[in-house]
Amino acid sequence: MNRSLIVLLAALFTQAAWAQTHTITAFLADPVTVLDEQGAPQRDLAKKDTPTQPLTVLQYNPALDLVQVELAGQKVWLDTMDLRIEPPLNVVDLPCLGLTKSQAKSSRNHSTIGFGAGCNQ
Repeated sequence: MNRSLIVLLAALFTQAAWAQTHTITAFLADPVTVLDEQGAPQRDLAKKDTPTQPLTVLQYNPALDLVQVELAGQKVWLDTMDLRIEPPLNVVDLPCLGLTKSQAKSSRNHSTIGFGAGCNQ
């Protein structure tokens, strides 16, 4: 009984240790809008008044694309579009075979068009 409990607790804490924590490394908007949990604006926060140290994301609401952080001892919600979050929250994997290829040669566009290193196209 004790062994199974120890194994279960070890597995639980191992998963928590490996869980990916997201941090806000920069505020992109000026001013940053502070929101409530439904996404309604509460107040504006000037960029000069935002913390310079990275903030840990406490919760993420994917339906509204909001993150909860602690600012000045108060838990508030922020729009992810106003923030630089590391590692990124929403990473979309595009299948290379389903992407439309551009024409091989264009006389009007002299830039390189590709799908990224993962597609090798």
